[in-house]
Amino acid sequence: MIISIAGFTESVIQQVVEFRGRQPILLIGEKELLQLLRSPESLANLLKAKQAELVAHGRVHLGLDTTRKTKRRPINDLPAASVSLLRDTLEPLPYVTADDSFGELVFVHELPDVDWVIASGNGVTLDLPVRRLDEGGLINLVHTLNSMGWTTSEPSWSIRQATTAWHGTGAREFVNALTGRKKRYGGLEDIHHTEQVTYFDTCLGGGFYTLTADVSSDPSRVVLRCNISFQLAGIPVDMAPLRHLFEGYDAMASGFLRPLTGRAVTREHLKDHGPLEAVGYLVSSDDVPSISSSERPESPSEEARIPDKWVTGIVARNPYYKAERGTTPEGWPMAVESSELIICALRNHHPLEKRPEGYSLISWELAKTSDAKVFRPVADW
Repeated sequence: MIISIAGFTESVIQQVVEFRGRQPILLIGEKELLQLLRSPESLANLLKAKQAELVAHGRVHLGLDTTRKTKRRPINDLPAASVSLLRDTLEPLPYVTADDSFGELVFVHELPDVDWVIASGNGVTLDLPVRRLDEGGLINLVHTLNSMGWTTSEPSWSIRQATTAWHGTGAREFVNALTGRKKRYGGLEDIHHTEQVTYFDTCLGGGFYTLTADVSSDPSRVVLRCNISFQLAGIPVDMAPLRHLFEGYDAMASGFLRPLTGRAVTREHLKDHGPLEAVGYLVSSDDVPSISSSERPESPSEEARIPDKWVTGIVARNPYYKAERGTTPEGWPMAVESSELIICALRNHHPLEKRPEGYSLISWELAKTSDAKVFRPVADW
Protein backbone atom coordinates (compact mmCIF):
# COMPACT_ATOMS: atom_id res chain seq x y z
CA MET A 1 0.00 0.00 0.00
CA ILE A 2 1.33 3.42 -0.99
CA ILE A 3 -0.03 6.70 0.40
CA SER A 4 0.68 9.94 -1.43
CA ILE A 5 -0.58 13.43 -0.59
CA ALA A 6 0.73 14.76 -3.92
CA GLY A 7 -1.12 12.12 -5.95
CA PHE A 8 0.13 9.57 -8.49
CA THR A 9 1.44 10.00 -12.03
CA GLU A 10 0.00 8.08 -14.96
CA SER A 11 3.19 6.00 -15.24
CA VAL A 12 2.91 4.84 -11.63
CA ILE A 13 -0.74 3.90 -12.09
CA GLN A 14 0.14 1.97 -15.29
CA GLN A 15 2.90 0.04 -13.51
CA VAL A 16 0.56 -0.89 -10.67
CA VAL A 17 -1.90 -2.32 -13.21
CA GLU A 18 0.83 -4.22 -15.10
CA PHE A 19 2.29 -5.86 -11.99
CA ARG A 20 -1.02 -6.65 -10.26
CA GLY A 21 -0.59 -10.39 -10.98
CA ARG A 22 2.68 -10.56 -9.00
CA GLN A 23 1.90 -8.35 -6.02
CA PRO A 24 -1.19 -6.09 -5.86
CA ILE A 25 -0.26 -2.57 -4.74
CA LEU A 26 -3.04 -0.37 -3.39
CA LEU A 27 -2.82 3.41 -3.78
CA ILE A 28 -4.37 5.91 -1.37
CA GLY A 29 -4.59 9.60 -2.24
CA GLU A 30 -5.08 12.76 -0.20
CA LYS A 31 -8.89 12.86 -0.22
CA GLU A 32 -9.12 9.22 0.80
CA LEU A 33 -6.63 9.70 3.60
CA LEU A 34 -8.52 12.68 5.01
CA GLN A 35 -11.79 10.74 4.92
CA LEU A 36 -10.15 7.75 6.64
CA LEU A 37 -8.89 10.01 9.41
CA ARG A 38 -12.50 11.14 9.98
CA SER A 39 -13.97 7.62 9.64
CA PRO A 40 -11.30 4.98 10.40
CA GLU A 41 -13.94 2.25 10.40
CA SER A 42 -14.25 2.59 6.60
CA LEU A 43 -10.65 1.42 5.99
CA ALA A 44 -11.45 -2.30 5.65
CA ASN A 45 -14.17 -1.75 3.06
CA LEU A 46 -12.03 0.74 1.12
CA LEU A 47 -9.12 -1.71 0.86
CA LYS A 48 -11.47 -4.48 -0.27
CA ALA A 49 -12.96 -2.24 -2.95
CA LYS A 50 -9.47 -1.21 -4.17
CA GLN A 51 -8.25 -4.81 -4.30
CA ALA A 52 -11.35 -6.02 -6.17
CA GLU A 53 -11.11 -3.17 -8.70
CA LEU A 54 -7.41 -3.82 -9.33
CA VAL A 55 -7.33 -7.64 -9.43
CA ALA A 56 -10.67 -8.31 -11.10
CA HIS A 57 -10.96 -5.34 -13.47
CA GLY A 58 -7.40 -4.08 -13.91
CA ARG A 59 -8.26 -0.57 -12.74
CA VAL A 60 -6.79 1.57 -9.97
CA HIS A 61 -9.47 2.80 -7.57
CA LEU A 62 -8.75 6.39 -6.55
CA GLY A 63 -11.02 8.95 -4.92
CA LEU A 64 -13.55 8.25 -2.17
CA ASP A 65 -17.12 9.45 -2.49
CA THR A 66 -18.12 10.28 1.07
CA THR A 67 -21.85 10.46 0.37
CA ARG A 68 -23.80 7.24 0.61
CA LYS A 69 -25.70 7.01 -2.69
CA THR A 70 -29.22 5.69 -2.25
CA LYS A 71 -31.88 4.99 -4.80
CA ARG A 72 -35.40 5.28 -3.44
CA ARG A 73 -37.02 1.85 -3.49
CA PRO A 74 -40.76 1.28 -3.98
CA ILE A 75 -42.58 1.46 -0.67
CA ASN A 76 -44.58 -1.64 -1.65
CA ASP A 77 -41.38 -3.66 -1.24
CA LEU A 78 -41.93 -3.31 2.50
CA PRO A 79 -44.59 -5.41 4.26
CA ALA A 80 -47.81 -3.66 5.19
CA ALA A 81 -48.87 -3.57 8.82
CA SER A 82 -50.99 -6.51 9.97
CA VAL A 83 -52.49 -4.34 12.74
CA SER A 84 -54.70 -1.32 12.07
CA LEU A 85 -55.00 1.74 14.29
CA LEU A 86 -58.52 3.05 14.95
CA ARG A 87 -59.94 5.93 16.95
CA ASP A 88 -62.52 5.17 19.63
CA THR A 89 -65.06 6.17 16.94
CA LEU A 90 -63.53 3.40 14.72
CA GLU A 91 -62.11 5.87 12.19
CA PRO A 92 -58.73 4.67 10.81
CA LEU A 93 -55.55 6.43 11.91
CA PRO A 94 -52.18 6.57 10.12
CA TYR A 95 -50.51 6.94 13.53
CA VAL A 96 -51.28 7.99 17.10
CA THR A 97 -50.45 11.61 17.99
CA ALA A 98 -49.79 12.45 21.63
CA ASP A 99 -48.37 15.23 23.77
CA ASP A 100 -44.88 14.13 24.74
CA SER A 101 -41.23 15.15 24.69
CA PHE A 102 -37.92 13.73 23.53
CA GLY A 103 -37.08 10.24 24.74
CA GLU A 104 -35.97 7.15 22.85
CA LEU A 105 -38.86 4.92 23.92
CA VAL A 106 -41.17 2.82 21.78
CA PHE A 107 -44.39 0.96 22.66
CA VAL A 108 -44.49 -2.59 21.28
CA HIS A 109 -47.13 -5.26 20.78
CA GLU A 110 -44.85 -8.24 21.44
CA LEU A 111 -41.47 -8.29 23.20
CA PRO A 112 -39.22 -11.36 22.69
CA ASP A 113 -37.14 -12.41 25.67
CA VAL A 114 -33.69 -13.59 24.53
CA ASP A 115 -33.22 -15.32 27.91
CA TRP A 116 -36.23 -17.56 27.25
CA VAL A 117 -34.17 -20.48 25.87
CA ILE A 118 -33.36 -23.97 27.09
CA ALA A 119 -29.59 -23.46 27.10
CA SER A 120 -27.86 -21.77 30.02
CA GLY A 121 -26.03 -18.48 29.70
CA ASN A 122 -27.00 -15.01 28.55
CA GLY A 123 -28.04 -13.34 25.36
CA VAL A 124 -25.75 -11.02 23.45
CA THR A 125 -25.95 -7.46 22.18
CA LEU A 126 -24.48 -5.99 19.01
CA ASP A 127 -24.46 -2.36 17.86
CA LEU A 128 -24.17 -1.03 14.31
CA PRO A 129 -23.45 2.71 14.06
CA VAL A 130 -24.46 4.02 10.62
CA ARG A 131 -22.95 7.24 9.28
CA ARG A 132 -23.39 9.62 6.36
CA LEU A 133 -27.14 9.23 5.89
CA ASP A 134 -30.03 11.46 4.98
CA GLU A 135 -33.75 10.65 5.12
CA GLY A 136 -33.51 8.60 1.92
CA GLY A 137 -30.57 6.66 3.33
CA LEU A 138 -32.48 5.93 6.53
CA ILE A 139 -35.39 4.58 4.48
CA ASN A 140 -32.94 2.53 2.42
CA LEU A 141 -31.59 1.07 5.67
CA VAL A 142 -35.09 -0.17 6.54
CA HIS A 143 -35.31 -1.73 3.05
CA THR A 144 -31.93 -3.40 3.62
CA LEU A 145 -33.12 -4.91 6.89
CA ASN A 146 -36.25 -6.08 5.08
CA SER A 147 -34.22 -7.75 2.29
CA MET A 148 -32.35 -9.71 4.97
CA GLY A 149 -35.60 -11.02 6.46
CA TRP A 150 -35.51 -8.71 9.48
CA THR A 151 -38.71 -6.80 8.82
CA THR A 152 -42.03 -8.28 9.95
CA SER A 153 -45.59 -7.09 9.50
CA GLU A 154 -45.67 -5.72 13.07
CA PRO A 155 -42.74 -3.37 13.66
CA SER A 156 -43.44 -0.53 16.09
CA TRP A 157 -42.05 2.98 15.84
CA SER A 158 -42.17 6.46 17.26
CA ILE A 159 -41.12 9.84 15.88
CA ARG A 160 -40.69 12.62 18.45
CA GLN A 161 -40.50 16.38 18.44
CA ALA A 162 -40.06 18.71 21.40
CA THR A 163 -43.73 18.60 22.46
CA THR A 164 -45.32 15.86 20.33
CA ALA A 165 -44.82 12.20 19.51
CA TRP A 166 -46.25 10.08 16.71
CA HIS A 167 -46.57 6.34 17.37
CA GLY A 168 -47.40 3.71 14.79
CA THR A 169 -46.95 0.21 13.47
CA GLY A 170 -45.81 -1.14 10.10
CA ALA A 171 -42.74 -0.50 7.94
CA ARG A 172 -44.67 1.15 5.10
CA GLU A 173 -46.52 3.30 7.58
CA PHE A 174 -43.21 4.34 9.14
CA VAL A 175 -41.83 5.50 5.79
CA ASN A 176 -45.01 7.45 5.04
CA ALA A 177 -44.92 9.15 8.44
CA LEU A 178 -41.21 9.97 8.23
CA THR A 179 -41.48 11.55 4.79
CA GLY A 180 -44.77 13.29 5.66
CA ARG A 181 -43.28 15.67 8.21
CA LYS A 182 -45.16 18.70 6.81
CA LYS A 183 -48.44 16.97 7.59
CA ARG A 184 -47.21 15.94 11.04
CA TYR A 185 -45.95 19.44 11.80
CA GLY A 186 -49.27 21.07 10.93
CA GLY A 187 -50.42 23.04 13.95
CA LEU A 188 -47.17 22.62 15.92
CA GLU A 189 -45.94 25.85 17.47
CA ASP A 190 -42.62 24.64 18.87
CA ILE A 191 -40.62 22.79 16.20
CA HIS A 192 -37.17 21.69 17.31
CA HIS A 193 -34.33 21.54 14.77
CA THR A 194 -34.12 17.75 15.24
CA GLU A 195 -36.63 14.94 15.59
CA GLN A 196 -35.97 11.55 17.20
CA VAL A 197 -36.80 8.26 15.51
CA THR A 198 -37.09 4.91 17.31
CA TYR A 199 -37.97 1.80 15.28
CA PHE A 200 -38.42 -1.72 16.70
CA ASP A 201 -38.73 -5.13 15.06
CA THR A 202 -37.97 -8.77 15.76
CA CYS A 203 -35.27 -11.00 14.23
CA LEU A 204 -35.48 -14.46 12.75
CA GLY A 205 -34.42 -17.06 15.29
CA GLY A 206 -35.40 -14.92 18.27
CA GLY A 207 -34.35 -11.54 19.48
CA PHE A 208 -35.05 -8.03 18.31
CA TYR A 209 -33.42 -4.76 17.36
CA THR A 210 -34.01 -1.05 17.76
CA LEU A 211 -33.06 1.52 15.15
CA THR A 212 -32.62 5.01 16.56
CA ALA A 213 -31.83 8.17 14.63
CA ASP A 214 -31.73 11.94 15.00
CA VAL A 215 -33.03 13.56 11.81
CA SER A 216 -32.82 17.28 11.05
CA SER A 217 -36.21 18.96 10.73
CA ASP A 218 -35.14 21.25 7.90
CA PRO A 219 -35.51 20.29 4.20
CA SER A 220 -32.02 18.73 4.11
CA ARG A 221 -33.26 15.89 6.37
CA VAL A 222 -29.69 15.02 7.30
CA VAL A 223 -29.36 12.14 9.77
CA LEU A 224 -27.15 13.43 12.55
CA ARG A 225 -26.85 10.09 14.35
CA CYS A 226 -28.06 6.57 13.62
CA ASN A 227 -27.57 3.28 15.45
CA ILE A 228 -29.00 -0.24 15.26
CA SER A 229 -28.84 -2.20 18.50
CA PHE A 230 -29.47 -5.96 18.33
CA GLN A 231 -30.36 -8.26 21.21
CA LEU A 232 -29.95 -11.91 20.22
CA ALA A 233 -30.37 -15.21 22.05
CA GLY A 234 -26.71 -15.99 21.41
CA ILE A 235 -23.92 -15.77 18.85
CA PRO A 236 -25.36 -17.00 15.52
CA VAL A 237 -23.66 -19.95 13.86
CA ASP A 238 -24.23 -18.26 10.51
CA MET A 239 -22.71 -14.80 10.80
CA ALA A 240 -22.94 -14.08 7.06
CA PRO A 241 -26.07 -11.84 7.21
CA LEU A 242 -24.64 -9.69 10.00
CA ARG A 243 -21.24 -9.53 8.29
CA HIS A 244 -22.90 -8.45 5.05
CA LEU A 245 -24.82 -5.73 6.88
CA PHE A 246 -21.75 -4.40 8.69
CA GLU A 247 -19.61 -4.46 5.54
CA GLY A 248 -22.30 -2.60 3.62
CA TYR A 249 -22.18 0.25 6.14
CA ASP A 250 -18.39 0.36 6.69
CA ALA A 251 -18.71 -0.78 10.30
CA MET A 252 -16.65 -3.98 10.50
CA ALA A 253 -14.14 -2.33 12.82
CA SER A 254 -16.83 -1.33 15.33
CA GLY A 255 -18.82 -4.57 15.51
CA PHE A 256 -18.48 -6.55 18.74
CA LEU A 257 -20.83 -9.13 20.25
CA ARG A 258 -21.05 -8.51 23.98
CA PRO A 259 -22.86 -10.67 26.58
CA LEU A 260 -25.81 -9.20 28.43
CA THR A 261 -25.05 -8.99 32.15
CA GLY A 262 -28.61 -8.84 33.47
CA ARG A 263 -32.10 -9.92 32.55
CA ALA A 264 -33.00 -8.94 29.03
CA VAL A 265 -36.66 -8.25 29.89
CA THR A 266 -37.99 -7.11 33.26
CA ARG A 267 -41.64 -7.69 34.20
CA GLU A 268 -43.79 -5.96 36.76
CA HIS A 269 -47.36 -6.72 37.85
CA LEU A 270 -49.78 -4.29 39.47
CA LYS A 271 -51.43 -5.45 42.68
CA ASP A 272 -54.33 -3.10 42.08
CA HIS A 273 -55.39 -3.05 38.45
CA GLY A 274 -55.81 0.60 37.55
CA PRO A 275 -58.66 1.56 35.16
CA LEU A 276 -57.76 2.84 31.70
CA GLU A 277 -59.62 5.22 29.41
CA ALA A 278 -59.37 3.80 25.90
CA VAL A 279 -59.17 6.36 23.09
CA GLY A 280 -58.21 3.99 20.28
CA TYR A 281 -57.80 0.38 19.26
CA LEU A 282 -55.24 -1.89 17.60
CA VAL A 283 -57.21 -4.23 15.39
CA SER A 284 -56.00 -7.45 13.79
CA SER A 285 -57.59 -9.69 11.19
CA ASP A 286 -55.74 -12.83 12.23
CA ASP A 287 -57.43 -16.07 11.22
CA VAL A 288 -56.71 -17.67 14.59
CA PRO A 289 -56.92 -14.92 17.22
CA SER A 290 -56.56 -15.32 20.96
CA ILE A 291 -60.03 -16.00 22.38
CA SER A 292 -60.83 -15.63 26.05
CA SER A 293 -62.86 -18.27 27.86
CA SER A 294 -65.90 -15.97 27.96
CA GLU A 295 -66.00 -15.83 24.15
CA ARG A 296 -65.95 -19.61 23.57
CA PRO A 297 -69.25 -21.35 22.70
CA GLU A 298 -70.98 -23.00 25.63
CA SER A 299 -71.29 -26.35 23.85
CA PRO A 300 -69.49 -28.01 20.93
CA SER A 301 -72.73 -28.16 18.98
CA GLU A 302 -73.29 -24.42 19.21
CA GLU A 303 -72.32 -22.64 16.03
CA ALA A 304 -70.03 -19.71 16.68
CA ARG A 305 -69.30 -17.17 14.00
CA ILE A 306 -65.68 -16.14 14.12
CA PRO A 307 -65.52 -12.35 13.91
CA ASP A 308 -63.44 -10.80 11.14
CA LYS A 309 -61.68 -8.21 13.29
CA TRP A 310 -60.22 -8.55 16.75
CA VAL A 311 -58.97 -5.93 19.18
CA THR A 312 -55.46 -6.98 20.23
CA GLY A 313 -54.41 -3.73 21.87
CA ILE A 314 -55.67 -0.33 22.96
CA VAL A 315 -54.53 3.28 22.96
CA ALA A 316 -55.25 4.66 26.42
CA ARG A 317 -54.70 7.81 28.41
CA ASN A 318 -51.61 7.43 30.54
CA PRO A 319 -52.76 7.06 34.18
CA TYR A 320 -49.33 8.32 35.30
CA TYR A 321 -49.03 11.26 32.90
CA LYS A 322 -46.87 13.93 34.55
CA ALA A 323 -47.39 12.17 37.87
CA GLU A 324 -45.96 13.58 41.07
CA ARG A 325 -42.80 11.99 42.34
CA GLY A 326 -43.46 8.86 44.36
CA THR A 327 -46.96 8.24 42.99
CA THR A 328 -46.00 5.90 40.15
CA PRO A 329 -45.70 2.12 40.66
CA GLU A 330 -42.26 0.72 41.37
CA GLY A 331 -40.46 -0.02 38.12
CA TRP A 332 -42.63 2.28 35.98
CA PRO A 333 -40.24 3.87 33.42
CA MET A 334 -39.66 7.56 34.00
CA ALA A 335 -39.56 8.11 30.22
CA VAL A 336 -43.26 7.14 30.01
CA GLU A 337 -44.40 9.81 32.46
CA SER A 338 -44.14 12.56 29.82
CA SER A 339 -46.40 10.68 27.40
CA GLU A 340 -50.06 11.70 27.29
CA LEU A 341 -51.02 8.28 25.87
CA ILE A 342 -49.80 4.70 26.20
CA ILE A 343 -50.30 1.83 23.76
CA CYS A 344 -51.14 -1.44 25.53
CA ALA A 345 -51.25 -5.02 24.37
CA LEU A 346 -54.36 -6.92 25.47
CA ARG A 347 -53.92 -10.09 27.48
CA ASN A 348 -57.28 -11.31 26.17
CA HIS A 349 -58.37 -10.24 22.71
CA HIS A 350 -62.01 -9.50 21.95
CA PRO A 351 -64.10 -8.91 18.80
CA LEU A 352 -64.19 -5.32 17.61
CA GLU A 353 -67.98 -5.47 17.54
CA LYS A 354 -68.13 -6.56 21.19
CA ARG A 355 -66.19 -3.92 23.05
CA PRO A 356 -66.18 -4.30 26.86
CA GLU A 357 -67.28 -1.69 29.36
CA GLY A 358 -63.75 -0.94 30.49
CA TYR A 359 -60.08 -1.89 30.60
CA SER A 360 -57.46 -2.13 33.32
CA LEU A 361 -53.67 -1.91 33.33
CA ILE A 362 -52.38 -5.17 34.82
CA SER A 363 -48.64 -5.42 34.05
CA TRP A 364 -45.79 -4.31 31.81
CA GLU A 365 -42.56 -5.55 30.26
CA LEU A 366 -39.44 -3.47 29.65
CA ALA A 367 -36.22 -4.04 27.73
CA LYS A 368 -33.30 -1.70 27.16
CA THR A 369 -30.97 -1.58 24.19
CA SER A 370 -27.89 0.62 23.97
CA ASP A 371 -29.91 3.75 23.26
CA ALA A 372 -33.62 2.93 23.53
CA LYS A 373 -36.26 1.59 25.87
CA VAL A 374 -38.77 -0.97 24.60
CA PHE A 375 -41.99 -0.87 26.60
CA ARG A 376 -44.95 -3.27 26.49
CA PRO A 377 -47.77 -2.34 28.89
CA VAL A 378 -50.45 -5.04 29.15
CA ALA A 379 -54.16 -4.41 29.75
CA ASP A 380 -57.19 -6.63 30.22
CA TRP A 381 -60.94 -6.22 30.33
